[in-house]
Amino acid sequence: MESRSVPGAGPLLWPALWIPLVILVTGLITTALTANLQADQARELADARYRAQHQAIVNQLLANAPTYLDSDTPPASWLPVILGDTLPEELGLRIDTLQRHSKIPILQMQAEGHLDPTLALRTEIQPGDHHWMLTTVPTSALLGQAARQARTSTWTAGLVLTLAAAGLSLILCRRLHGQQRSLLALEQREQGADQQINNLQVEKAILRQALNDSEERSRDLVTLSGALIAELDEHGVIGFISAQSATLLEQAPADLAGQLFTDLVTPPFRDNFLRTLKAARHDNQAQRIDLDLRARNRDAPLPVAVRIKTIKDPVHGVMGYRLSGTPTGPAGS
Repeated sequence: MESRSVPGAGPLLWPALWIPLVILVTGLITTALTANLQADQARELADARYRAQHQAIVNQLLANAPTYLDSDTPPASWLPVILGDTLPEELGLRIDTLQRHSKIPILQMQAEGHLDPTLALRTEIQPGDHHWMLTTVPTSALLGQAARQARTSTWTAGLVLTLAAAGLSLILCRRLHGQQRSLLALEQREQGADQQINNLQVEKAILRQALNDSEERSRDLVTLSGALIAELDEHGVIGFISAQSATLLEQAPADLAGQLFTDLVTPPFRDNFLRTLKAARHDNQAQRIDLDLRARNRDAPLPVAVRIKTIKDPVHGVMGYRLSGTPTGPAGS
């Protein structure tokens, strides 16, 4: 009966339900066998007690009869006196004479309840010159009541213990059921988290590919435009400059990084360049200026049209500048 359902496939059965069932069946079988055994033992004890009572009546009669045999009174008058205190209420008594054929008993004492003739005990006694047959007959309750009481008490104790054990095992099954449901819920949440992580990884890969494509597109556009692209910090120091610097200025980007961009501007245009940076800072709009840049190993400067855009951060304010320089003509024009 132990079952583990797949999430979403229906209700989850209590696990290990076979344990309380086995306890219940085993308890009932054991109780039934024990009850029958106890009933048989009680019946045997009751039967032994009945035989002892029968023998006690015989001994009582033989011991006290000689006192009355010498008198002329009939036995029916003094036998009840002898046997009155000895005879239990559950026994019937009958004394018949064996000296003559007569169906009339010398003494007959009835017990309360239904007598069972099949369990009668008979003993021949000869008090004095008399030859009698003493018969005792028990009631059905004498032997059956002890067996019923033993069976009832055994069944009561057995049922209480069996139901208690089965109930305790059911409680444990219920707790195990709750733990299993919690485990399944955690597994479902884990599966959902794994799926979400996979989705995020796919989205991350897509965004990374899109970013790489965008960067490659930007590099291609910068390369195809032929313009000089640079990023400056707030003090005008070059942080990045495109590879076109090698062609236009005959200087590698690595050599220009960390230098002031104003050092590349020819002296006549430096003040205008600084004013343009200041205007871009205050107006927060792209500014344009025509100026000449110095090229290494060239006597004539390079005329370019420079566009400047301020880089701003909501927290730190102006972070630097981006600029592009597009050649406007041959050197020296």
